[in-house]
This record gives sequence, structure tokens and C-alpha cells, in this order.
Amino acid sequence: MTFATDVYENTSEALSAIIERVLDDEEVAQPATLAMVREEVLKGVETVTLPLNRFSDDIMQELRDEIEFLIDEYGHDALALRFLKPRASQSLTQLIEAGMDRRGELTLGQLFDELESGLLANLIAKGELDDDEAQTVTAELQALIAKHGANAIAEEFVRYL
Repeated sequence: MTFATDVYENTSEALSAIIERVLDDEEVAQPATLAMVREEVLKGVETVTLPLNRFSDDIMQELRDEIEFLIDEYGHDALALRFLKPRASQSLTQLIEAGMDRRGELTLGQLFDELESGLLANLIAKGELDDDEAQTVTAELQALIAKHGANAIAEEFVRYL
């Protein structure tokens, strides 16, 4: 089955966080699938004899509904990685925030222009980023541009920790 490359747009932030947890779990067989993510979502359910929504809160019910919808739509064996929302590393997040402080809302292409105009060097000089992170941040930004386009809004990739 083939489907659009941007299926992660169908994923909520909460479910994306659970997918990331499953992908990072060394005990989970890889590659992780939506069925494995469903198991993680359902971990909190103590018994199968009670209806799933009987004692759960709204957030858990929404997560269960969302994963069930994705499994119905894409299949239980769909790779979970395809549904993980892309996020910038902490270093690239710092660069994006510095670019936003300088220019307001900006695209990935504009951020790259800022990087080349000294924004990254300025962060390194201030000690906010390490010098050895420069190549990694540049490569990560270039990869995001290659995948999502230069006109993608940079703030959408910020990882709020």
C-alpha cells in the first residue's frame, strides 16, 4: 500500500509523542508498527472485560480513537515512523528561536539564509551552541529543506521541551 508522504499531518502531538517513545524503546522490536503503538496506548487499560472508555479520561479516549482510525486507514503493519511528526533537534530549535527573535516568522529557506549570514556563528560566539554542533545543525536544516521545502514555516519544527 502506498500513501502520501506527509501522513504525519494526520497525527496529533500526543500520539506523535507516544510514537517517539515506542521508536526510542530498545525493548520494542523494530521497525515499530501502528499495532505496536496501539499496544503502548492501551497499556493503561487494566482489564479487557470493561469497555475501554468506562474509566478513562478524554485524552486517553482520543488517543485510542486516533490510533484506531490510523490502523483502519493505513493498516496495523504500517510503519510508525511515517506518522511521527518531524521535529528539530535541540540545537536547531535554538537556531530557529534565534532566527525568529531576529526576523519574526520565517521559513526554513530564510532561516538558512540567516545561518549563512552569521546567525549560527553568533550563537556559537555567545556560547549558546558548541562549535562542533555547527555542521550537524547545518546538515539537519538542509535535510528539512530538502524534505519539506524552503517555504515551510520554521516554527512548525520547533521542539518544545
